[in-house]
Amino acid sequence: MSTQRPTLIAAVAGALAGAATSQALRKAAPLPDLGIDRGERAPERKVTADDLDKELIDQLHAATLKAADSCFEIKKLCATVLVPTGTLVALFSGRRLTAAVFVSGLLVICFFWLADAVGYYYQRRLRVAMDTIWRRRAARCDEGWTPPSVSAASPLRAAFNGSMTYYALLAAPVLLALMLYASNVINSPTTASP
Repeated sequence: MSTQRPTLIAAVAGALAGAATSQALRKAAPLPDLGIDRGERAPERKVTADDLDKELIDQLHAATLKAADSCFEIKKLCATVLVPTGTLVALFSGRRLTAAVFVSGLLVICFFWLADAVGYYYQRRLRVAMDTIWRRRAARCDEGWTPPSVSAASPLRAAFNGSMTYYALLAAPVLLALMLYASNVINSPTTASP
């Protein structure tokens, strides 16, 4: 500990001495004439409503992309979690095929579908907020441009949209297997006792 303290003090002292030297050189050396005095500042540009709206749209766009990315990640995670869930349920049910294997798979799909629907809903809400700002900017535009319309998604519409077809495609084989299991077409193999 004592060997580090002098090294640290020496480093700080050296940095302070270097800073003092560079300040002295800056004061002594004349600045090149760039048309700006040391005391003058460059004139600041006024911030317009378009500038503020553009920044707001950029922030909303970044949030929308993040929401869309999370929806995609939810879909990938659902496929990743589905198989181990069925395997674990089968393992805990005495290594036998039971209806719990299929029901657990359907529950996993439903939970991820619900999470994805919430993400999609907020993604659409962000797009509607962006649309409002675009329309406000378009009203100030001299060319008379009208942005394309964006409709808000209700929670029900968010749950049943084209991107949710993925969950139907995942649930279809699980439901088919559950129906085959219920009709005794597939069942757990019987093990012969020794």
